[in-house]
Amino acid sequence: MKNTDRDAVEFQRKYRPTDFHEMEGQTKAVATLVDLKKRRSIPHALAITGISGVGKTTLARIIRKKLHCADRDYKEVNMAESRGIDTIREIIAQMPLAPTEGLTRVWTLDEAHQLPSMSQNSFLKPLEEPPAHVYFILVTTDWHKMLKTIQTRCTKIE
Repeated sequence: MKNTDRDAVEFQRKYRPTDFHEMEGQTKAVATLVDLKKRRSIPHALAITGISGVGKTTLARIIRKKLHCADRDYKEVNMAESRGIDTIREIIAQMPLAPTEGLTRVWTLDEAHQLPSMSQNSFLKPLEEPPAHVYFILVTTDWHKMLKTIQTRCTKIE
């Protein structure tokens, strides 16, 4: 990694929003999430969609904190790198485990549209009937590439 790339990454980490009120340009999405949090009705399957670079993954990380999910109980998986059914099987195997420190376990599936159809199909049941302490956040730039059956199981935040 070049020095300029490293500097950019450090800059992004230093100034990345850590709370809803720090998010810029995502008024509607933040208002929806704040309202869900106030009503204590955050869905167990969220999909955050939008173009590249608008803060989808950052928003997922903020939601994770609002759900009182400790670092040890949070998994962020880049589906562009880990696209196989084995990843989904691993998630399914870990779902019943109670949180180790916080109140919840949260999985963020970044680039979720990269999941092949077979993997998306195997993910239907976990999305449909997660344990009370489990939340999924699917982050994608290509919502239309997700199976309709996945789309109907998620609350979409654009």
